[in-house]
Amino acid sequence: MSKGIAQTDGPQLLVRGELSFGAFYVGAYGKNVTSPIEDGEGGPLVGVQLTEGGFNLNASLAWKHAINAAPGTDANALEVSGSIGHPIGRLQPRISIVWSPDDLGGTGRTVFAEAGASYPLGKAITASAAVARRQRIGGDDYTAWNAGLSWNPYKPLSIDLRYYDTDHGNDQPFRPRLVLSARASF
Repeated sequence: MSKGIAQTDGPQLLVRGELSFGAFYVGAYGKNVTSPIEDGEGGPLVGVQLTEGGFNLNASLAWKHAINAAPGTDANALEVSGSIGHPIGRLQPRISIVWSPDDLGGTGRTVFAEAGASYPLGKAITASAAVARRQRIGGDDYTAWNAGLSWNPYKPLSIDLRYYDTDHGNDQPFRPRLVLSARASF
């Protein structure tokens, strides 16, 4: 799932590595994608993540590259992301925006804006939900939402069960789905 819609017909493997230098980080990622215009996506990224005045701030810049891009489609795209959050007691609200001046494939300028929040239900379980709007030139505009539970049995492992849906009905990649994901950090 990316920006509220499916990127594969089946399981997706996303590998991402980062090196941190204080608040700054550099990294790279790669993932499989089911698409008529590419077989996957990957690229380098740089960013900053810090807490200032009680606000959690994150900004990043990624250079996305479509693997085996179809002829005549954009194989490279710049993507700029930013988020801000501020705890209110145990509630963790967050707002984020992702912008690309010319996205991969035949899609032009895109903006994805999301507002969400998480709330710990115990020591290892967190509930969260978000709603977002995506506007694209050369692609469908849509509203997406999700809600789910995350379980962190120990620090480097997170398991998430989440329901995703959009205002676009049952057509692929917009159809509703229940997604189980696992994340391991080293």
